[in-house]
Amino acid sequence: MNNTTNSTLPAQINAIHSSNSIEEESVDIGQYWRVIKRHKFSIFSITLICLIIGVLAAMSAIPIYKAETKLIADPVQPNLDTRDQYVNSALVFLFYETQYEIIGSRNIAQKAVDKLDLIARHKTEQAAQTNPTEEETGHFIQQAKDYIQQAKTWLSSNNTPESMPEPSNEALRVNLASRIQGKLNISGGKQSQIISISYEDPDPQLAADITNAIAEAYVEFGLESRLSGAKKTSTWLNHQLSELKTKLKESEDSLQTFQKSQSMIDTGQEAHLAGTRLSTLSTELIRAQTKRSETEIRHNQIRDKHKLGDYASLSPILNNRAVQILEQETTKLSRSVQELAERYGEKHPKMIAARADLSEAKRNLETEIDKVVASVNKEYQAALNQENELSALIIKEKADLGAIKGHSFELTRLEREVLNNQKLYDSFLNRFQESNVSEQYDVSNVHIIDTAQVPAEPFKPNKPRFVIIALVLGLFIGILFAFLREHLNNTFKTTEDLEEKLKIASLGVIPVVKGGKKSTPPERQVLSDSRSQFTENVNNIRTGLLFSNIDNPPKTILVTSATATEGKSTLAANLAASLSYLNRTLLLEIDLRKSTVAKNMGIKQIPGLTDQVLSTESILEEAITKIGDEDSKLYAMPAGSFSPNPLELLSSDCFKNLLKELEKTFTYIVLDGPPVLAVSDAIVVGQLVDSVVVAAKAESTKVQMTKEAINRLQKANIKITGTVLCQADSKRMSDYGSHYYHYQDTSYYGNPAKAKP
Repeated sequence: MNNTTNSTLPAQINAIHSSNSIEEESVDIGQYWRVIKRHKFSIFSITLICLIIGVLAAMSAIPIYKAETKLIADPVQPNLDTRDQYVNSALVFLFYETQYEIIGSRNIAQKAVDKLDLIARHKTEQAAQTNPTEEETGHFIQQAKDYIQQAKTWLSSNNTPESMPEPSNEALRVNLASRIQGKLNISGGKQSQIISISYEDPDPQLAADITNAIAEAYVEFGLESRLSGAKKTSTWLNHQLSELKTKLKESEDSLQTFQKSQSMIDTGQEAHLAGTRLSTLSTELIRAQTKRSETEIRHNQIRDKHKLGDYASLSPILNNRAVQILEQETTKLSRSVQELAERYGEKHPKMIAARADLSEAKRNLETEIDKVVASVNKEYQAALNQENELSALIIKEKADLGAIKGHSFELTRLEREVLNNQKLYDSFLNRFQESNVSEQYDVSNVHIIDTAQVPAEPFKPNKPRFVIIALVLGLFIGILFAFLREHLNNTFKTTEDLEEKLKIASLGVIPVVKGGKKSTPPERQVLSDSRSQFTENVNNIRTGLLFSNIDNPPKTILVTSATATEGKSTLAANLAASLSYLNRTLLLEIDLRKSTVAKNMGIKQIPGLTDQVLSTESILEEAITKIGDEDSKLYAMPAGSFSPNPLELLSSDCFKNLLKELEKTFTYIVLDGPPVLAVSDAIVVGQLVDSVVVAAKAESTKVQMTKEAINRLQKANIKITGTVLCQADSKRMSDYGSHYYHYQDTSYYGNPAKAKP
């Protein structure tokens, strides 16, 4: 019969799975904790190894001591020249950067080597290392070193024609200075004037000595540099003063000779007065020209209006107060004449009188306008005359000033030369005197605040910090290893993995059975204890199978797996035992290549399935054995005799007829089938059963292998009812989520009473 059952339960499970897909997309923080919890032993082991390595490294590390001294450096040099007392802020920053380079230079390091006589100390240490005493090293160690030294001598004699010469003192000096430079650290000077110098060395006394020697060498270097510069400046200034003095004497002699020959003493005052007069005349000329320009404009306006015969529109006339009054009076009389003309006529006495008054007012207005015109002409002529007179005076003053300068030009030049030479000589003389004082001024701008003391405790390694770092690093590597291992572990760990990766409903979990030789075999767990956790898990699988198709529950169930040793036989035997509590059930073994049912269930192997199929005279009841007590409804049919062609036997009509005959006798038949990837038997038998269950071993079976097995079954049009996660560790299952905790909670089941569920 074909597997055409409607998977009601898998459909419901898939519906629930799809409804919760949105929730599964969110990040579960607890999942990371569960990963750590599952691999806690690996994390602990890696952390412990790193911790041990860190402790050993900290204990075996050579202690390094650090000595430090502090200096104060003033960027202003202590000289007496006030012009050098102010330093630009940018130069101050460059000053400290320069000091760091000076302190760390090879010159300072070599001075420290000379101060401490490190060359002699180095040779002494080398001699002590080359020729150690037996008391210090031990007789055995001394012999070993002698052998090594002989081997080195032999190799050097064979590889080089001559032995390497010992380095010179200068070469040792440079080498030691380079070592000091490599271990020297200079800092500070950015927010304050303090410079810190530190040195690290395994010898605390040597670290303090070198630090102090570096500081002293730096102070001496600065003082020597300043005094050397002052000496060079003083020598140069002395030479320049001698030349300037000679030049000043020559210029003074030339001035005196010229004054006697020309009978001139000082023309500076006379030239100054002439210049002052010329400046005053120039200012007055500008004023006169300005005034003449203004009057000329008014004069030209009057001249142009005279041609036209109308002065009334000129600004001088319009702005004249008397003209304004007369114009107002004329206007008033004209209005009065007009009114009288309209009222009385031309011959009326009032009209005659009014016209006489108007004529008189017009004559007065013309007279006043003529006065204004005459005044403008006179003002223009006066401004023109004043401008001409000032121009003539300026020409005369310039001629006089030129004559004075022409006579005194040589005298002025000689006086200026004497004055310049005198100033230059005085400046160099002051500088020379300051330089002489600076040579005797031995105060440095760098002072040592704190000298380096011999450190009592090593600076590094910091053993507690070293151990803490090793502990944290080990914990980090352990966690990283746990997540990497979790990511690379391509096996099934939970039922969710089965559903997510195989897209097939999971029917349940079969826990792993742990015990000794005297304990109940895994295949008989349900028979031995019907109230145990193991039995309840099998009952859940049974319920899932029966409810996978409520209308037509499966009667024949094939249990298979991708490969061997995945727990399919244990699942088949216990599933058959669980179904026997409901009705008559047969455990039929069809794994004819590797039969285990007879051994696991404690029955005879022969006769069995192969005997029933191959023999026509065998009796069916002889191959079927009852398992358990008299009330038990569980029966088993083992594989039987060895068959050379298992696939042909299972594909035969005899096997199909036998299976139909068994269906009439038993309500449920559980077939313990072979693995799918190993042989094709399961695919052949899968066409004849109602339901197929695929078993996968927890944390062992590769996902790709199970996928391949399911793919082969589906290509043969075999519908898989569900999958079962076998041999799952209850404690580890709880690490995958709190919903798996019930797999190890046995408090609910009580005493193991052998009652039917």
